Amino acid sequence: MRYAICYVSTAKADLEKPEVENLLDYTSNFNNSHDIRGVLLYSEGNFFQILEGDKKFVLELFDQIQKDNRHHNIIQVLGKDLKQGAFDGFKAEIVTSRNKYDYELVKEYMEQVEGLDPQTQQTVKRILEVFIDTR
Repeated sequence: MRYAICYVSTAKADLEKPEVENLLDYTSNFNNSHDIRGVLLYSEGNFFQILEGDKKFVLELFDQIQKDNRHHNIIQVLGKDLKQGAFDGFKAEIVTSRNKYDYELVKEYMEQVEGLDPQTQQTVKRILEVFIDTR
């Protein structure tokens, strides 16, 4: 069964941009090679992530994420079984003042969650809108 977890967290204060970029690259490569779909965004010291995949694997992965000392204040927003997946793959990006106003990029994130059930979709879209508009 497919399962989705969505969370937000705060990066540790001394997390440098090269570390963030390495984390995003590693996460994207790992998740795409393990059939984990979703998105990981970083903006102004905060992370937003949706993980979707095999339930057992996603829960194990989230357990590891919670132990990662590169972030804290982890707030799980969603943990839900899915009838169908919503994402085509996994993307990871830094949201900057330049790309947050890129209509196509924002539209792409919003379209990705449209495969979720309506209630979950609405919740995730609201959180995503707030997260992208943090600048």
